Amino acid sequence: MKHVVLCLLLAVLCVSPAFSEAYLSANDLDPASLPSSKTFDDVTIIATADKGVTIERIDQVREAADGEVFNLRIKLNGSGKPTYRCVSVPAKAGETLTVYLNSSSKTDARILAVTTADGTEVGTITAPADDGAHAGIGTFTIPKDGAYLLFSKGSGINLYAVVVE
Repeated sequence: MKHVVLCLLLAVLCVSPAFSEAYLSANDLDPASLPSSKTFDDVTIIATADKGVTIERIDQVREAADGEVFNLRIKLNGSGKPTYRCVSVPAKAGETLTVYLNSSSKTDARILAVTTADGTEVGTITAPADDGAHAGIGTFTIPKDGAYLLFSKGSGINLYAVVVE
């Protein structure tokens, strides 16, 4: 019996590092103004004193097409770079990055850059205009193991959740 338990434990320990999983939902955070970077499990919100990020409650919940409901948001407060107003997530090749998001504009969609840790753009996700009721969903397939940064290429984007699986 001890050998079976030991074998199962070793199998779990050997397989676990092969799978990365990162998850951050604004619903799990406390409202705050972030003047510096803050890490939540494996996900880091990167902010500076003059380029801060806000976590705030929203007046009307946003519901995504898959049924996820959000009552808080991570407000990027404008365009970002690898050193400010961005979110860093670890991921492995082949995993899917899913981002629940909206533009902060009621009329204009905006572009969320997906970059490697050094700022090299590897993809984009469109943040749809905010209609006041729905959260958009965008996905991206991770090309290789590493840390990935998410930031607005121009003007504000609100993030509701970031999931890597």
